Amino acid sequence: MKFSAQLAGEEKEVSVEAAEGGRFVVVVDGAERLVDARRLGPGAWSLLLDGEVVTVDVDAGKDGELLCDVRGTVVPVKLVDAGRRLLEKAQADAGAHGPKGPTAITAPMPGKVVRVLVKPGDAVAAGQPVAVVEAMKMENEIRAPRAGTVHTVHVKEGQPVEGQEPLVTVE
Repeated sequence: MKFSAQLAGEEKEVSVEAAEGGRFVVVVDGAERLVDARRLGPGAWSLLLDGEVVTVDVDAGKDGELLCDVRGTVVPVKLVDAGRRLLEKAQADAGAHGPKGPTAITAPMPGKVVRVLVKPGDAVAAGQPVAVVEAMKMENEIRAPRAGTVHTVHVKEGQPVEGQEPLVTVE
């Protein structure tokens, strides 16, 4: 099994494969070790590493983090499987190298435009509100998906809109 692990904020590539006799081949950032692991109880493990016995207590932390107590030092560890890491990287790359050219910002559902917060020529930041649409008696801020310049405002305040109808175009 391959995954990424964040140990005390530092990312490491980890691979764990079962070996003979209840042992495991563990590779961390290219360094391979043979580990004999025995469960002592809930969250408690005894590891034989290079002829030395190390006891590790593992407790759940916040946001999926594991708190590993090794010889009195608590090390926060967060595991990320390779698929999730690849998805996060792709999303980050898309944000950094996002769409070029005009991007239409659309109404998420049918409603009425309550406020238009930008005009053509305005610079907008990613996540900046560009309009407010009322739908099902709730006001929804519609935000720019990326930074750019407002090219066109397609709606006016008080105008009814359909779902996916363009509100603003950003270049």
